[in-house]
Amino acid sequence: MEFDKEKLDCLNAIHVRVGVLSNIEPRLLHNAYSAFHLSNPSYSCVDLHIESLGIKIECEHCGHITDVENYRFLCEKCNIPSKNIIQGEEMLIHKVEFKD
Repeated sequence: MEFDKEKLDCLNAIHVRVGVLSNIEPRLLHNAYSAFHLSNPSYSCVDLHIESLGIKIECEHCGHITDVENYRFLCEKCNIPSKNIIQGEEMLIHKVEFKD
């Protein structure tokens, strides 16, 4: 996604989703974003919102989707181990807000 300079000047907020398995620490991402503001003060009014996403698996056997807790990759319905991760590894820009 790319925006021209005029659109970037109207940027208000960036919403990011970060999975627990992505190896991205939200606190460090906020620190890096704050450091970016030092060299780019024109974007200091742009808020960064980070949503941490837990791990979800989909059972290859029964198709049930389970929220993984304590790194136990077991289907909560049939108790069979699953390595089919459908959420938790991502780092993506979910939404970008602009001033009216």
